[in-house]
Amino acid sequence: MFVEREASVGEPISQERRNALQSDKRILGNVVQCDGARATISAYAEDADGTVTGQWTVGKMISINLGATRTVGLVYEIGKSDRAWSNEGQNPIEVSIELIGEVRDGAEPGAKPVFDRGITAYPHIGAIAHRIRSRDLQAVYDLAGRHSVTIGTLSQDESIDAHIAIDDTLARHFAIVGTTGVGKSTAVSLLLRKSIEARPDLRVLILDPHNEFAASLPEYCVKVDSKTLDLPFWMFRLEEFAEVLFRGRETVPEEVDVLRDLIPAAKNLYRNPSSGTYVRRGSDALTADTPVPYRIADLIKQIDERMGLLESKNDRPVLK
Repeated sequence: MFVEREASVGEPISQERRNALQSDKRILGNVVQCDGARATISAYAEDADGTVTGQWTVGKMISINLGATRTVGLVYEIGKSDRAWSNEGQNPIEVSIELIGEVRDGAEPGAKPVFDRGITAYPHIGAIAHRIRSRDLQAVYDLAGRHSVTIGTLSQDESIDAHIAIDDTLARHFAIVGTTGVGKSTAVSLLLRKSIEARPDLRVLILDPHNEFAASLPEYCVKVDSKTLDLPFWMFRLEEFAEVLFRGRETVPEEVDVLRDLIPAAKNLYRNPSSGTYVRRGSDALTADTPVPYRIADLIKQIDERMGLLESKNDRPVLK
């Protein structure tokens, strides 16, 4: 997503274009349009020698010089307004960027640049756009001392390590998306390995229908498949438990009704063995779907006791 290798050498001097010590090759274009979130830059596809350089590509960050600050933009679209290409002379292009923040130099001489999200001073028409220097790119990705792990290098500048704030990442929802074959599984495996190394107390549950991750994390994983998975019966919801209990024959509604009444009593007996068959009421009430342990022996006992009641003679065949 970011700058070419030749632009990776940091420049501690000002970015003002009048400074003779700076290379004009970093001047790429000028701002010709700007709104509250985006800007358009007028540039050329070729350099001064007529060579197509590929300096403008989608996903790269660029810098717009505003004197005291540099506005940072992310290229999201490139095109020629006339949709025509000429092999003679330079081809003018329009580069659309999204404004993501700004970089300012530190207060003390030699201090690192500081990056802030949001824009305080928007680029003016004619402002110079150029390759972002390495020190500014480092400021964009600086994590300000937060607990981090290194997962690679920036594709825009491979001299800069790519870090993620591991604690913040694990505390939020995030997604890794991409087309087939781009390396999503490899990226997930890398993130898992780095996360476990940084947080040994971390516990990760992976639902892996394609069996991709066991081989990449052999020293960490405990593999559970259909042959080794054992679920306690009390974890099932009533409908699921009935499917297991009555498999091979049609479920009788009266039988399910009995289970709906008596399973909570069995769960209450497990929690409070001395409570008899008392069933809690209110917000703490146990239901047949509440994931609370109980014993099958207690459930059978409840069924036997229900069968012994005089008023349940008509239900006795169902209870059996």
